[in-house]
Amino acid sequence: MAVLVKLMSSLFGSPRSESIIKKLNLRFCLLTDLETSLDYLFNIGELVCNAIDSGKVKSVELAITTEKRSVDCTSSDMLLHAKSLVEFFNISRSLSCCLTKLLLCTARFSEQDLHQLIISCDQLQHLTLYYCELRDSSTLKLDMPNSKLRFVELNSCYVKTVEFLCLPKLEQLYCDSWRLSGAPLSFGVVPCLEELRLVCATSRIQSGFKLTDLLHGIANVQDIALDFQGEVIWITPEGKKLRSALNKITKLFLHGIYVKFDLLWTLVLLESAPSVKVFGVKVWNHACDEGTENRKQLSERRNDLWDAAQLDGSIHYLQLERLEFGGFNQIIREHLDFIRAIIERAPNLKSVILEDRDPCEDCEAMDNPIYPSISMFPQNNDEKITIVKQLKAGMNRPVEIIFC
Repeated sequence: MAVLVKLMSSLFGSPRSESIIKKLNLRFCLLTDLETSLDYLFNIGELVCNAIDSGKVKSVELAITTEKRSVDCTSSDMLLHAKSLVEFFNISRSLSCCLTKLLLCTARFSEQDLHQLIISCDQLQHLTLYYCELRDSSTLKLDMPNSKLRFVELNSCYVKTVEFLCLPKLEQLYCDSWRLSGAPLSFGVVPCLEELRLVCATSRIQSGFKLTDLLHGIANVQDIALDFQGEVIWITPEGKKLRSALNKITKLFLHGIYVKFDLLWTLVLLESAPSVKVFGVKVWNHACDEGTENRKQLSERRNDLWDAAQLDGSIHYLQLERLEFGGFNQIIREHLDFIRAIIERAPNLKSVILEDRDPCEDCEAMDNPIYPSISMFPQNNDEKITIVKQLKAGMNRPVEIIFC
């Protein structure tokens, strides 16, 4: 931090410097010593604000990390981090007016402080909150009719719900590793939202929730990705109600499906999304999380609610052009049956992308039949030709099978 202040003093302090920085990308660290941290923050804020006021800096992208790792921080540490951040933005008014990108880490705010911090950055377009909390796990309400926010990422946050009451420019929303029970998001006026990616820890969502509730009020979402991280399927079947919620979806991705689960249940969602052009499924096949303490603490892997018997055999996927299958294993019959079922019911399908499992050093080091050290992905031309023949037997349509 001392070196950073010295460099910035040199960069902005020279009266002879006439260079204009169109975008300043700045990353610095909150210290555990509050007094020292505030001294550095005051110096940085003063230098940057003076540079902005003098016209030397036009816009700023800011990432504020912490001296301690997030997992090592106590509640007191997070409260001090939040206090430092509030103080920093209070003394850096000019910075707030030209800040376009912001990342905040490991801080525990009051709802009022966090909302005021975000709303004060009126040029903000990109916001990431990592390992942040609200006191009493309360709800964060974002009602910002003049906001320019286009991208929001919430990663490992401890907040009951985030209510996007009004964010008129929001286009992409990523919610990763939610740490409280229940549906994490609620929507009001978000007319530009097109992409939603949701990853939740199953232990926080015991009974699941309804996609129709999650997507209520979102009219223009076209790209949805749900990642189950190898745990239970935490969305509940809703029958025909899903069709109204998924009617406009053009890209649907279901990732982290536990390897022992049947895959045909995913077609229930595909049947409810008649506009889907790209459908992706990725299997979770990690031996390294079997029998671990972390696994024992999590809920039992179940897929009780979903039943392939709900499928309507008369429905065809008329718009589907591309199928992506991650974690393909040629010796698992269910993988072949699943892919073939889609090919048979998608008359306009152009390509099937087959991908190997994701690399995992921990799994590779284990001798486990669930995740053998030798990949079961087709390795040579003969194996690939065999798979293509199995998938396209009896069909004359020009579907391309691509191995990645």
